[in-house]
Amino acid sequence: MSKWVPITLWLLVLVLAVWVWNQRQAPPDPWDGGPFMEGTTDGRLFVDVPWQHLPGVGDVRLVDQLDRPFSSAAEIGQPLLVNFFFSTCPTICRQFNGQMQELASQFRQTDVKFLSITVDPETDRPALLQKYADSFLADHDQWRFLTGPSVKIKEVGESVFHVPLEKATHTEKIFLIDRWGKIRDWFDWNDAAELSRLKDTVTAVLAETEPPLGRTIRTRYALAGGFADRWAVQPWLREFKLDNPEGRTFYSRDMEGQVWLASFFFSSCPGICPRMNRHLATYQSRLAERGVPIISITTDPVTDTPAVLQEYARQYRSGDVDWRFLTGDATLIRRIGNEFFRAATSGDHHSSHWFLVDRWGNVRGSFDWQVPADEVALWEWIERLQAETRPPQSLERGYPTVEVEGAEGEEGVEGVEGEEEAKGE
Repeated sequence: MSKWVPITLWLLVLVLAVWVWNQRQAPPDPWDGGPFMEGTTDGRLFVDVPWQHLPGVGDVRLVDQLDRPFSSAAEIGQPLLVNFFFSTCPTICRQFNGQMQELASQFRQTDVKFLSITVDPETDRPALLQKYADSFLADHDQWRFLTGPSVKIKEVGESVFHVPLEKATHTEKIFLIDRWGKIRDWFDWNDAAELSRLKDTVTAVLAETEPPLGRTIRTRYALAGGFADRWAVQPWLREFKLDNPEGRTFYSRDMEGQVWLASFFFSSCPGICPRMNRHLATYQSRLAERGVPIISITTDPVTDTPAVLQEYARQYRSGDVDWRFLTGDATLIRRIGNEFFRAATSGDHHSSHWFLVDRWGNVRGSFDWQVPADEVALWEWIERLQAETRPPQSLERGYPTVEVEGAEGEEGVEGVEGEEEAKGE
C-alpha cells in the first residue's frame, strides 16, 4: 500500500474534525426561514432578553365555560397560566388538565388565574366545557375554559403563542403570562424539574409590583424579541423594525417605556405632508421637554432613500430633538400602517392623523392635527399615558371629549383612521 493512502485518510479525518468543531462553535441561526412553532427553533434551551422584548398577548377575546366574555387585556394585573386541550381527548389532555388542577390548588390563595383553551371549538361549546370543568372541580372564576370561532382559536395559536393547535399535534406546554401581559416563559407539564421551575417563576412574577422595564429576563420562550425580523410570515404585525437614514435600525419594541408620536408622509408630497410637518415642527421642543420622540414613516420608500430623508429632515428638525424619519420595505410599511396603526397606508394615499403609542407599545388613539380639539386632547393624553404604571385593561382606542372654547372635542375613532390623498393637494 502506498504510504500516501494513510496520510490522506488522516488528513480527511483532521479536516472533518475541524469542520465539526467549527459547527459547534458557530452561534445558532435564530431563524432559517422554516416553521417557528414552539419557541425553540434556534436550538437554545434558554435565552436572556430585555423584558420589553418579550411578546405581548394583546387583547385575546373568547368566551368561557359559563358563556361569559373573556378579554386578556382585562386580566392585566394578574398572572395567567395557559394551556391547550380538547374535551374528547381520552388520555393526554385529561392528564394534562389533572396537572393544571393540582397547580390551581397550589396557587388558590394567590392572584394567578388559569386558562385552558380548546383546540376543538366546534365540539367544545360553553355548555360542554362547563361539564368538563366541573369534572376537575374547577373554580369557575380561577380556572376558565375558553372557546370561540375556529378562525379565532387558530389566530390565537399562530399569531399569539406561535404553536400548532391541531387536535393531533397541539402543544403540551404551559405558558406563563405575567401581570403586564407579556408571555414570560413556557414549561413542560410532564417534567418534574420544569414544574419546579414553573412554581419558582410564578412566585417571582407574583412578587413584582411594577413592570420590569430595563430588566433582563431568562426564558425558554426563544422567540422573544424576534418577531420583527420575521414580518413576512407574520399574519398580523404586533411590532416592526425600519431603517433610520443615519444608519441606525429602529425597533418598535425598543420604545417600550416611552410614549411616542407617529405620522406618515412622503417627501415628494406637494400639499398636506409639508403643512403637517411644519405644524409638527412647532411641537418638537414641547415634545422633547416631555421626552416624547417623533417617528415619521415614509410611504414612498423607493423615492425616499436615506440620502433624500436626511435632506428632508433638515427642513423640519431642529437641535437634538428625537425626531426620526424612517424608511424600509414598501410592503412592510403598508402592513405597518394597516395592521399596527390601523390606518390606510399606500404610496400617495395615507392617513394624515398623528398616532399616540403608549409605554407598552399599544396605539391608543389618533389625532387630527387640523382640529383644535384634537390638539388639546393630544397633550392631555400624552400626560395621561406617561403617568400609567401598568398596561391598560382595554386596548380600545379613543380619547375623551375635551371642552375647548369655541369648539367641542370629538370622540376618537376605531378601525381605519381618516385618510388624506396627499398627492396633488
